[in-house]
Amino acid sequence: MKRFVLLAALLVGPLMGSAQDLDWNNYPEGELTNTFTNIGNIPVNATVEVLGMTSALSIDYPRPMPNGLELRVNFPTDGDCISLKVTFSQPVNNLNFNLLDIDRIDGDSQYQDQVTVTGSNGGTPVSPAIGTAVTNTISGNTITGINEDVNNSVNTISFSGPLTEITIQYCAGPEWDDPRLQLIYITNFNWDDAPALPVRLASFSGKRVENQVRLGWQTTFESNSAYFVVERSTDAKAFEALGRVVSLGFSESLQQYGFTDEAPVLGTNYYRLRQVDQDGRFAYSKIIGVGYDPSSYYFEARPVDKNRIEVLTNVPEPVFNVVDLRGLRELRQVETLGANRYLIHVGAGSLAAPSLKIVQLRTPVFSATKKLLIP
Repeated sequence: MKRFVLLAALLVGPLMGSAQDLDWNNYPEGELTNTFTNIGNIPVNATVEVLGMTSALSIDYPRPMPNGLELRVNFPTDGDCISLKVTFSQPVNNLNFNLLDIDRIDGDSQYQDQVTVTGSNGGTPVSPAIGTAVTNTISGNTITGINEDVNNSVNTISFSGPLTEITIQYCAGPEWDDPRLQLIYITNFNWDDAPALPVRLASFSGKRVENQVRLGWQTTFESNSAYFVVERSTDAKAFEALGRVVSLGFSESLQQYGFTDEAPVLGTNYYRLRQVDQDGRFAYSKIIGVGYDPSSYYFEARPVDKNRIEVLTNVPEPVFNVVDLRGLRELRQVETLGANRYLIHVGAGSLAAPSLKIVQLRTPVFSATKKLLIP
């Protein structure tokens, strides 16, 4: 918290290899809000706001210094805080920076720094990884000063994945005693020189069903996502758009999507997803191939409920059977719903749920089995 010259390696923080840079040297002294525009090779705007007990700030602070942006305050009592919030115009990926001089002073001025770092991505909380320093302890997202053994001690801060907002809350800690000046430094913000992907795909697959190809995919993360464009190719090189599926937008839970190609071409159909975000940026999924031959036989089965199974097949005059894992027959009735579509009624079988059923199809020209987990 005392002002000392810092080695150049620490001044820049963990900048190496990061092309995007929010440089505090351009921050106007004493302003409580400022917007940095067109930062980096992939232009991003960053709006800075200083909130909370701003009356505790010294005159002309926050102020850019060689060590970073300096927050110098004189809090009236313990628990008083100011916050520096930075909001990005679009998600930034893998943000990192350093916090300097978070400590505790005993003596004429008995103060204690306490800093909490939080982030979010489209409103979804994101926690940083915080590096240790000898002058403080870390609990969750909060750093609390315990001594002044090292001048300008360094805590590294890094976020994994995309981020749209970050808040650094600076408070007088619980062991604060005498109202004197205290300060910390924030080094330049840096992030990857690549756009944050709008979605994280967990799976992408396709299969032939009757005279169509059904595609399905799952996401485990979405940030500012707008929609998916389903594209098809016959040679895995030149693709054309088949349709669009609107995405949820923001999510950190499993989401499922689907699309049906109602007119696949003979042979292998290649598919990919173009994942587009709200700002028009996009990324491609892997390419998958699905074979299609309308003259070949197919057999698909899915549970409707614990007593019914829907079957799709173009096999002529199919004969069905359903057994459990013990080999006991459970088929009760087969209902024809339409061309190539059947509804199989099964017995209750085991009382345990879920249960595994084996659907069998037998004809002189085609035989197949499907294992189904019945809820």
